[in-house]
Amino acid sequence: MKNILTIIVIILAVLLIYLGFKDKNIYYLSIGDSLANGTNSVGVEDYGYGDYVKDYLVTNKLLDDYASLIKNNFRSIDIIKSIEDNIKIKVNNKEKTIQNALIKADLITISIGMNDLFSNITFNNDFSVNDLYNKFDEVILDIEKLFKLLRNYSKEEIIFIGFYNCLKDSKLSDFFDYANEKIDSIAKIYDVTYLNISDDLENTIYFDSTLDKFPNKKGYEMIANKIINILKDKIIKKA
Repeated sequence: MKNILTIIVIILAVLLIYLGFKDKNIYYLSIGDSLANGTNSVGVEDYGYGDYVKDYLVTNKLLDDYASLIKNNFRSIDIIKSIEDNIKIKVNNKEKTIQNALIKADLITISIGMNDLFSNITFNNDFSVNDLYNKFDEVILDIEKLFKLLRNYSKEEIIFIGFYNCLKDSKLSDFFDYANEKIDSIAKIYDVTYLNISDDLENTIYFDSTLDKFPNKKGYEMIANKIINILKDKIIKKA
């Protein structure tokens, strides 16, 4: 009888130790558009912020699984449809559903909205900055719907990558401030962490050319480091 109890105690101890270490590992899901894809100055998919975050987790032996739902032309409504349709994605070379990934993920990062905003916007003589404000007030409704949908599946850390002045037009600075403030306020309602990158990306070192819409490697690494700092504070510290 004593031998059986001893064996049970040992098994339970091993199981608890295993679970303790397993809980420290992070399942990372990256969702988004061209920015999430690490698109470079010539429009080619390169090394994005998600890749740097994943590298950090691997290097520190903290990665459980990594998954992504990313396409260059993605809009909020495309992600919403993908989740509602429960499409299959690759996780460690195995097919899993996106809803399964959302449920299991400890960390979700999202960059979305730019394609929503600039689709059907024509920059001609009739264009007005007010057109962007009006369009964004429509876009924010889809982003809020996305936040609500994500929270139906995930109770863990979600980070939304904020907007930046990708057109490099100083006349649009007030608009992007407005867009980011609106996103930040909506994010708070759904306990989504809003990550401001707008101020950082005013620095020219994060672009290969002053005309580039997308950051260079330093820019993507900067975004990743900001995500990692949140990760350290909100997930790793509590593990």
